[in-house]
Amino acid sequence: MADQADFSVVVLAGPLEAARRRGATSTLFLVDIDNFHVLNNGLGRALGDGVLRVVAQRLEQSVQNLGDCLVCGGDRFMVLVSGTTATPPIDAIADRLIDAVRMPIRLEEGEAAPLVVSASVGSVLDDGAGVDELVRCADIALHQAKTKGLNGHVRFQPAMRDAAEAAAHLERDLREALDTELLFLSYLPGVDIASGRVTRAEALLRWRHPERGVIPASEFVPLLEQSGTIVEVGSWVLQEACMQAAAWQRRGMSIAIHVNLSARQLGAEVLLGDLRDTLRTSRLNPARLVLEVAEATIARDTAAIAERLAEFKALGVHIAMDSFGAAYATLNQLKLLPLDIVEFDRSLIADLGKQDSAASLIRLLVQIADRLGLGTLAAGVEDECQLEELRDAGCAGALGYLYSQPVDSDALDRLFRDFEAQTPTAWSAAGGGSLVDEDEAVEDEVVDADQAVETR
Repeated sequence: MADQADFSVVVLAGPLEAARRRGATSTLFLVDIDNFHVLNNGLGRALGDGVLRVVAQRLEQSVQNLGDCLVCGGDRFMVLVSGTTATPPIDAIADRLIDAVRMPIRLEEGEAAPLVVSASVGSVLDDGAGVDELVRCADIALHQAKTKGLNGHVRFQPAMRDAAEAAAHLERDLREALDTELLFLSYLPGVDIASGRVTRAEALLRWRHPERGVIPASEFVPLLEQSGTIVEVGSWVLQEACMQAAAWQRRGMSIAIHVNLSARQLGAEVLLGDLRDTLRTSRLNPARLVLEVAEATIARDTAAIAERLAEFKALGVHIAMDSFGAAYATLNQLKLLPLDIVEFDRSLIADLGKQDSAASLIRLLVQIADRLGLGTLAAGVEDECQLEELRDAGCAGALGYLYSQPVDSDALDRLFRDFEAQTPTAWSAAGGGSLVDEDEAVEDEVVDADQAVETR
């Protein structure tokens, strides 16, 4: 890959220098076919190469009357437009390139349906920098385009370079953190709205940076995703969380542990084995483990994910759709997936007590969940008004800073004990609103769970 990139830079150098000598203004467009590896693996390399040839021809044709044009590179194409006063705006040229790629492709006669692919584009205006730097800036813009969503265009801005460099430094520090065990878990307590007792905890990954202090997952998990390290780290999170939940279980604390699964981790073949081994070694009652999958992840391929989640449920764990209501999933998907809990996105909770429509929506969603036999949980609860609206709507559980910031395991122990004097009822790990009051039965449940795991 590096050799190909170096070759592209060499090929680009001549036309770029020629344009500079003429005093022409040049813009470099870096065009990347979205998810090309999926197409290439699914159709085979021969058809994949055919798609690349067609795309290259179309890109050249789309800008052939706009001055000097260069197209090169495997599944990424560099298009250099050295303009005149009549050159269209950069965004208009990018739209041409995207439209050229998106046109249906028919490689063979008699094909049932043509292929349709899309492309993301990053562009940078030549400012006299070296060719390597110009390509790097276009690549940074392309990355931004893919982050925002496929089939789009982003123009490079200097601030993007600073952000990319900061991310590179963070990634370097993160690799060191993985080796020096600087990652740890915090726990966000969740309560049963009816009783006020702590009944669950969401495991949150944190990084204790030697200079910046504790860094939340939102800043570094994307780096783990990009590198693929999220699978290894996710396995560690699962083990740590289950061991902690098992310790609570042994002390008679009815607390379900929630563990988030990333999209990449969900697709990893090792996950099922990791889950089976973790349940066996921790001796955690599987019913007290809730695996959370984000609504956006589920919406990508509902049928395949439903099959995957069913494998996990066969081990006795529970499944929650996280961030429900963030406008990715449909209500129909709730019927198709083997879910136990829907966790309402904090965006649905934020306007409770402020807008009547927000309360009406929550009541409707709770009713739908009840009809489907699903438990309900609200994320991001921050004030008493929101809590009252959720109680009136019949929502079973809540997470949020109204109750507590994320805490370590010892602090969560104390929170749990603070409610021991109250009515000894606890929401079951299924989250369906059923109550359990039989801690003495836990050991039998664990033995049964171990036997179930061993037989699968």
